[in-house]
Amino acid sequence: MKSLVLGANGRTGRQFIDQALAAGDHVTALVRSADRLSDLQHPRLEVRVGNPCDPEFLASVMSGHDVVVSALGPRVPTKFAAAIYSDSASAILHAMQQTGVTRLLVTSSALLFPDQDLFGRVMKLAVPPIVNAAGRMEALIQDSNLEWTIARTGFLTDGQADTFQTSDRKGGTVSRAGVAHFLRSEAVNGQHIREVVGLSA
Repeated sequence: MKSLVLGANGRTGRQFIDQALAAGDHVTALVRSADRLSDLQHPRLEVRVGNPCDPEFLASVMSGHDVVVSALGPRVPTKFAAAIYSDSASAILHAMQQTGVTRLLVTSSALLFPDQDLFGRVMKLAVPPIVNAAGRMEALIQDSNLEWTIARTGFLTDGQADTFQTSDRKGGTVSRAGVAHFLRSEAVNGQHIREVVGLSA
């Protein structure tokens, strides 16, 4: 399998790359600057530098891949930072239509599930830019004719265990390794095509 990974220098993206390479896959990792992932060398890894919100750049590197994996997300809950969700989704969809790649896996926020406990309701009020931008991203993706899967998560940890549970109603705390394991499994098996999946530990 050949995967194009956006958000490759983030901790979830890095976990996906490590797991995919260990499984024998070929990976193209997209980063914004040449010094990212400089510590990782592998004969089946290609690192490309560019803007994940530039549809023409994405199209130029996307051809020939089996799956596009986006682990992009904001580092801070501001409106400007959260726009990476919807801006990248628009560019990804445009590039996929140009290149004929049809399989898309993205990470999103479990705060988009309608049934929230008290903590979830408080968080939705605290980080509206995340909720709004992730919602726009998901709407764009779900309106496409692609074979997409959206993985919604709550808090992410750096735990070593790569286990996960799935739900169609909620997501919770889960390790980045677990999210990467789900994404890699879904890329191979396609059990949740055109579905929104909540992940938790």
